[in-house]
Amino acid sequence: MGIGACIDCLRGKQALDLARAEGDRLKAELRKAQEQLAEVVKLNELQKAEIQRLKLTLHQRPEPNEPERVPKNVLQMVFEQLLTDAGKAVDKKALEEAANDDGATPETKPDENKRSRRGKTRPSLKGLPVVEVRETPPEVKACGGEGWQLVDEEVSERLAYQRAQFYTVRVIREKWVKLSPKGLWLPNHFVTAPYPDWMLPRLLADPSVVAPIIVNKCNFMLPWHRQEQMFGLQGHAIARSTMSDWTEAAYKLVAPIVVAMHQEGIDESYCIATDATGAPVRISGGQAHWHVFVFISDVGHITFKAGRRHSRETIRKMLEGFEGHLLSDASSIYNILYTLGVVAVACWAHARRYFWKARLTEPTLAHEALALIKAIFAIVRKAKSMPLEQRTAYRQEYATPIVEALDAWVVEAKTKADKGGRLQSALTYYTNQREALGRFLTDGRLEADNNGSERQARQIVKGRDNWQHFETPNGLEWYTTFLSLTSSCKLAGINPYEYLEQVLRLARHWPKGDMLALSPKYWKETVAGLDPRQRQIIEPPWLPGDGRAARDGPKVGAA
Repeated sequence: MGIGACIDCLRGKQALDLARAEGDRLKAELRKAQEQLAEVVKLNELQKAEIQRLKLTLHQRPEPNEPERVPKNVLQMVFEQLLTDAGKAVDKKALEEAANDDGATPETKPDENKRSRRGKTRPSLKGLPVVEVRETPPEVKACGGEGWQLVDEEVSERLAYQRAQFYTVRVIREKWVKLSPKGLWLPNHFVTAPYPDWMLPRLLADPSVVAPIIVNKCNFMLPWHRQEQMFGLQGHAIARSTMSDWTEAAYKLVAPIVVAMHQEGIDESYCIATDATGAPVRISGGQAHWHVFVFISDVGHITFKAGRRHSRETIRKMLEGFEGHLLSDASSIYNILYTLGVVAVACWAHARRYFWKARLTEPTLAHEALALIKAIFAIVRKAKSMPLEQRTAYRQEYATPIVEALDAWVVEAKTKADKGGRLQSALTYYTNQREALGRFLTDGRLEADNNGSERQARQIVKGRDNWQHFETPNGLEWYTTFLSLTSSCKLAGINPYEYLEQVLRLARHWPKGDMLALSPKYWKETVAGLDPRQRQIIEPPWLPGDGRAARDGPKVGAA
């Protein structure tokens, strides 16, 4: 081999070594790039997981206790766009009818005696007792009016208040003995006047004291310890344990009334609206989570019932025998009733709430749904005061096209909604409840929302904030019984203070088989048909004819 060949061989070997070194370097860089890529992929997966977690957290996070309102200008812009696209997706006639709604139904017209948002209105002084105070000019008073003549009067009125006061009603029962012809006492001929019928036997308190204690707790959420302090400031402290004893005695008198009210609701109602909320009861070492269900029957009763479990069996027992329509949320506990013949009616306010929550993550689509649902509520509000047949026809003509447009919108929105997001939950809820949501369209007797039940249940939530828990299951039973009566009083348009005071006097004298006549729904009719003896029971002789104490109290001696 020549020198030239050796040199070529050496050069080839060097080139091969350089190529191998370059290959090793590139392989190292490739490994490094692959490691970096793996890190990026891992980081990307972690970021995706974090985004999904945040979405899930945002989806499940409870909203603050605030009105579910959307700015009017936002929905108005969406509404105008829907009107522009009416030929494509929405019935223009129905939308224009909803757009003309001013919200001025009899239920929403402002009361002249209430404070308006833009200003203050003067409270009415009509119907109040009048105490006149006459003022004479000092110059006239100094000379007794001599040389002066009254020519006119300037009258101004002020609203005043006299603090309530306690007083003792002393019942004196006369005891007599029969005399013989000779004027001697005959043995075994003593007679004593019976207790008056308006008294509660073996109870120190009169119903005029017991009724306010109960109403203040049920209607105004004043726990007994606060009432104890209030009574002390009024001059006569009443221990909370004593209030408990009085409430128990009153409960035994009125419990059959609520039982009869609930049974008539089951037997006669076409539709019952219901909702439930928690009611913790104190136990040793903690709390037991009870639940209170509210039932609003369309025959004029509101009843509350407590159950240990929020379960199918609980609601089945509470509504056993009911075969009408049930307006409720989408809780699965009601499914057992639907298998027994009850017809489900869903709540549009619940459906709207899902879309309202979705405005935080997907506002454009959510606002479109909210605008359509607002139009549905506008139609329902307009038809509310119409006769039944006209109301049903109006809903069918104007609300049905909007609901159908919302159906079409839901189908399209499902292709755009984020998986696992709030809007997807809203669309799923709407799809699952669509049949029950549409029942109000063809039956004017059915409400479109269940807000009435939620407002009633809110009383328990507010009360829970004040007293945290109920002391015993019995205490919870007392509370639901009296809350049924006071809530039904508002429905019937009667004063709960006066009603409860009078019914406590009358209940023990009333036929046990006719306790329904003492319910708030029938109370006015029952009072109108009382005989003189029964009327004296509810209006004792030491009270004036209207059943309320006189301004300065009865004329009684010192205790």
